[in-house]
Amino acid sequence: MCWGQTITDTIQFMHYNLLNYRNITNYCTSSNNSPTDKDNYMKTIVGYLMPDIITVNEMVGDGGTGANRLLTNALNQDGRNFYKQANYSANSSLSNMLYYNKNKFRLIQQDKIDRALNKTQLVRQIDVYTLYYLDISELEQGDTNYLTIYVAHLKAGNNSSNVSERAKATESIMDYHSINYKSNHSYIISGDFNTYTSNEQGFINLVGDPNTSIRFKDPIKKSGSWNNNSSFASIHTQSTRVSGSCHSGGGLDDRFDFVLCGQEIISNERGYGYVSGSYEALGNDGRHFNANLNSGSNSSVPVDVLDALYRMSDHLPVSMQLKVNRTTAHSANLVKDNYLIMNNPVGDLLTWRMQLPMTGYLSILDIHGKCVIQEKIEPTNYWSHINLSSMSKGLYTITVSSEDHQIIRKKLVKL
Repeated sequence: MCWGQTITDTIQFMHYNLLNYRNITNYCTSSNNSPTDKDNYMKTIVGYLMPDIITVNEMVGDGGTGANRLLTNALNQDGRNFYKQANYSANSSLSNMLYYNKNKFRLIQQDKIDRALNKTQLVRQIDVYTLYYLDISELEQGDTNYLTIYVAHLKAGNNSSNVSERAKATESIMDYHSINYKSNHSYIISGDFNTYTSNEQGFINLVGDPNTSIRFKDPIKKSGSWNNNSSFASIHTQSTRVSGSCHSGGGLDDRFDFVLCGQEIISNERGYGYVSGSYEALGNDGRHFNANLNSGSNSSVPVDVLDALYRMSDHLPVSMQLKVNRTTAHSANLVKDNYLIMNNPVGDLLTWRMQLPMTGYLSILDIHGKCVIQEKIEPTNYWSHINLSSMSKGLYTITVSSEDHQIIRKKLVKL
C-alpha cells in the first residue's frame, strides 16, 4: 500500500546590488571600495541570512574572474561549500550574476535580453536563469518545480532619457516573457530598477502588462511615490549612508531594489509560494529615513551584520522566503525522507537545519563514541547555530534521532 504526503521546504531568496564589486574607478578605488574588505562583508551577510538563491548587480565585467572570487572568497567560506554560480555573461563593465544552493537546485537554462524592441542595444543586458528544485521523488516521476528568474539593473537617473531607457528595458523583458512563458514555471524578477515611483512606465510595464496572467506582483503591495517619502521608510533600500565618495549619499530614502513575483507564486499555484511577511530590506528597521543605517540604535540585525551592510554597498539586500510544496509517494513501511544540512568542515560555529521540520535530538560524538554536545531539535525551517569553540580539532559524528526513531548520521570535521 502506498500513501502520499505533502511536505514543505523553505527557500531563502536574496537580491543585492554589490556596488562596483571589483570594478575600480576614479571614485570607487581599491582604498574606499576594497575587494578584500567587501569579500569579508559579504561573507558575514551570507552567513547570517544563508540564502539559497542570490542574485546580484554591479559585478565587475571582467570575463567572470570577479564572479568566481565572490563565490570562493565570500559565499563558500566558514564551512559553506554548497554554492554554485551561473555562467558569466555581460555586455557592460557591470554585470549580473546568480548563485544557488547546489543541494537544492540545478541550473538548466540561461539566456539574456540585450536589445530593445527597436533592436538597439540596452544599456545593460537582463539575464534570465531557470532553476529546478531537487526533489528525487518528483524527478523520478519526470516532474519538478521550475523557477525562472530575471535579473535586471536598469538605467539610473531621474531625467527623461533615463526614464525612457528603463521603460525600453522592461518593455523588452515583458516581450521576452510573453513569448517564452511556460505554464509549469514560476517566475521572479529581481534587481536594481532605479525607479522613483510606481507610476513610472518602466515599472508599469512589469506589473500592468495587458496579459494579466504574466504580470509581476509586488509581494508587499507597496505602490506609490517612494523617493524621499517617509511613508515608505521601512522598505527603502538606498542609500546606507548620508555621504560618501564611492557610496552614494542621502541616507535611506529610495526604493530602488525589488523582488517581484508572478501571480503563480503569490497564489502558490505551481509549487512555489511566497511566505507572507518574509519580504524585507535587510537591516532597515524603518527608523533611519534620510540617515546612516548604523546611526543611533538599529537592532534589526546583529551588530556585525549591520556594520557589513553599511560598508558593503550603498544598497541594502532585499530578501524573501518561498515555500516549496512537494507531494511524495512512499510505501507504508518506509520512513519520511529527510536530510541534515550543515557546514562541513567547520570552525567554531556549526550552522545546521533539517531539510524538513522535525522533533528530536542532534548529538555530536567524538571518535570514542562519547557525546560532547546534544541539542533538542524543534520543528522549524530556520537555521540553528552551535558554538563548537570548546571542541578540539578532529573527526566527529553527528547523529540525528527523530521521535519516530529515524536515525541520520554524518561525519563532521572540526578545523
